[in-house]
Amino acid sequence: MSAPVALRANFSNLYGSSMLPVLEELFRAEIAQHPSRRSELFRMVSTDRDIYQTADIHDMDLFSQVSEGQEYSFVRPKQGASKTFTPVKYGLGFSISEEMVDDGKFDMIALMTQKLARSARESQEINAMNVFNNGFGSETANDAVALFSTSHTLPSGGTFRTRPSTYADLSQSSLDQALYDFETIFVGDSGIIMNMKPKILLVHPSNKRYAKELIGSDLKPDTADNNLNSLKDEGLRVVSSPHLTDTDAWFLLADPSETGLKIVERKGIETKAAGPDVGFATDSIYYKARYREAIGVDNAYGIYGNQGA
Repeated sequence: MSAPVALRANFSNLYGSSMLPVLEELFRAEIAQHPSRRSELFRMVSTDRDIYQTADIHDMDLFSQVSEGQEYSFVRPKQGASKTFTPVKYGLGFSISEEMVDDGKFDMIALMTQKLARSARESQEINAMNVFNNGFGSETANDAVALFSTSHTLPSGGTFRTRPSTYADLSQSSLDQALYDFETIFVGDSGIIMNMKPKILLVHPSNKRYAKELIGSDLKPDTADNNLNSLKDEGLRVVSSPHLTDTDAWFLLADPSETGLKIVERKGIETKAAGPDVGFATDSIYYKARYREAIGVDNAYGIYGNQGA
């Protein structure tokens, strides 16, 4: 895609009643230059209301043997824990003075527009990664327990965990243990093992190359032995984010369709420019971008975190 060119002729209607199309083109082009990481980790849903509510359903009982001519057993599904997401509005803007237009400062206007787009994308990414940054404390699942905990509660009274009992830095042995945990710890009310498969290994960029070596090497990493690297067959994909505040922390995630990680979009990123009536008193107009959404987690299944040693 060729970059939009900010020509003086394109700004002839800058003080018109509608937003200048070239600014929108610049804004969208900059957004496109920075693909979202969060969309790889979270399930994206939309709402047209001021809140978005989710509710779990208790697991069904395990099947029992049915003899010839015997009636089936029927159960009534029960509602489990619920959670409410409330979208919040985020926004920022800048002013464009009449003098900037008169003096041909169009490159600066274009740069400010691009910077605003970059800020919008970064704000979304930071808020998404804070779910993981705060997951060992203030970020809670629908059972009101920290996202990464050893004591998630089930309506039946059972528990499951989403972190190891002892933290460890990313290594062949700690990842192997985490993969084993992933297959066994996610259980339902009736004792059903969810048998969820991790898809993503989320790390800080300082761990990205090592993480790729762990899951991509033909031979077992961190040893002189020539054993085959069984981690290579797990089908993991490494995703890194500089917005993870703990460089030692790492996470295993199932496919977003299987986890409770959600981004609830009420209104996507949009831009607006004020008309001449607003700029009359100051000889300036205002250009802004905004969006409304909620980011968080309802159920804690398929999400496993480790703070590192």
